[in-house]
Amino acid sequence: MNDFYEKLDSLYDAGDPSAVESFIIDAVSAAQEGSFERAGLYNELAGLYRGLNRFAESEEAFFRALDVFEAGGMEVSEGYATVLVNLAGLYRINGQADKVVNLYNSAIKKIEDVGASDSYAYISILNNLALACQEIGEYFRALEYAGKALTLMRGGVSDENEIAASLSNLAVIHLNLGELDAADQLIAEALAIYDGMTEPDVHHAAALTTKAVISCRAGYHYGALDGFRRALELTRQFFGENIEFAACKRNISDVYELLGDIPSAVMELTDAARILESILGPDHPSFKEALNKLEILRRTSRSGQ
Repeated sequence: MNDFYEKLDSLYDAGDPSAVESFIIDAVSAAQEGSFERAGLYNELAGLYRGLNRFAESEEAFFRALDVFEAGGMEVSEGYATVLVNLAGLYRINGQADKVVNLYNSAIKKIEDVGASDSYAYISILNNLALACQEIGEYFRALEYAGKALTLMRGGVSDENEIAASLSNLAVIHLNLGELDAADQLIAEALAIYDGMTEPDVHHAAALTTKAVISCRAGYHYGALDGFRRALELTRQFFGENIEFAACKRNISDVYELLGDIPSAVMELTDAARILESILGPDHPSFKEALNKLEILRRTSRSGQ
């Protein structure tokens, strides 16, 4: 499988999602029916579809991966738990929060059942569970899970990429608790790791966003604008104009509003709204919220003329 992943990485680097999709589908067809390899390939395909906002196809591919594990009696395995985690990530993105924590807890149980509570998969679940707890406002539980994950990582289980992602996760939790100094210290360590990498990392954009939010709350608006713009370009590089890209646009709009540059704020938010509508549809709350904010900005602009 090493040759497969080397080729897959090269296709991702080339920025051609259709070529990546065809390559994975061909590999699925060639893999033995009911094999662990086939389940892993379905998981890869689902991850691609998730990043491309093809949510229904992503869910179907994750279910196919789970079906392979279950048909082979492999439910108690790290691989099965990993698919549960990735499926939960899909539900986080498309707003099905009620399913997320349950899936993560199921995944943790699977990992503990195989005695792998110091493994990479276990750490990944802890980090994702911390994110899910943040989304429902349980920040102290999130801090507990994320702190445990980082401790395991520093013990040698993970490489620098994973440590940087965990540091970024912890920084966000401290930020949500209003602890800016602690958040800034953690995100600075994470960004030092990302900036020292020879290849771009998919999580670097999230760390830049966190640093930008900290800068904005501390009153350093131009520094925040620079951070959000860097996050925007990295997101475009990895995923194109997806939901996270729209969120970056919204963040940039917010900073322009704080700087009093309402025309630029309107321009950035208009673009974000366009992306949200194309992905989520005109009836989605996120799109409607963006439209409401646009109307407020336009009224502000008219009143200032």
